[in-house]
Amino acid sequence: MDGMVYREYELQLEPGSKLFLYTDGVPEATDEDNWLFGMERMLAALNEAADADPEHVLESVRRAADEFVQDAEQFDDLTMLCLEYNGNPTEQNEMDIEATVENLPRVQDFVEKQLQTACCPEKARMQIAVAVEEIFINIASYAYVPSKGKAAVRVELSEAPAAVTITFADRGEPYDPLAREDPDIHMPVEERGIGGLGIFMTKKLMDDVSYEYKDGQNILTLKKNL
Repeated sequence: MDGMVYREYELQLEPGSKLFLYTDGVPEATDEDNWLFGMERMLAALNEAADADPEHVLESVRRAADEFVQDAEQFDDLTMLCLEYNGNPTEQNEMDIEATVENLPRVQDFVEKQLQTACCPEKARMQIAVAVEEIFINIASYAYVPSKGKAAVRVELSEAPAAVTITFADRGEPYDPLAREDPDIHMPVEERGIGGLGIFMTKKLMDDVSYEYKDGQNILTLKKNL
């Protein structure tokens, strides 16, 4: 376009960085009094979901725009795209992620990709998947209640002996899941106490499970010999 000045920018994306792209219909969405949604409201919605995954970032902006315009008719489309850079999967063996139940598939996929590089046997992969689900769901359900927070998941592979070590870390309330006495699985179900079976199963599936509270973090480590 004649008279337009274009500039080039170069940005370094780190794992977890997000790009948000949008058409002008988003900040120019209008209410019944012809007030614009504007850049400030859009940025506020983005910052509100800064730690969320791309899908929830888009939901946050769309919800804010809908609440602003309400029933006013729009004359332009509202189109948005959000991308998150996860880093190089061949080099990255740790992820930081918001500890929510909805993020379990992402954690499972991350661990599975790491196991593929080690040619992990199918039986061990299934056992690890069950243990990973149990631990991450526990963190998502109890670590930060009623607030929210992040969890770190690290996968380390060794060759001699062949083994995989998976470490979970969170900054929630200090809690040692291994301190609880194992449930008596021979006792009738109606006579057992509630809870404890998940951790008990995890200990049975893994070759070693350990816990420590260090530097303000709950650190739970799973080890499976391959």
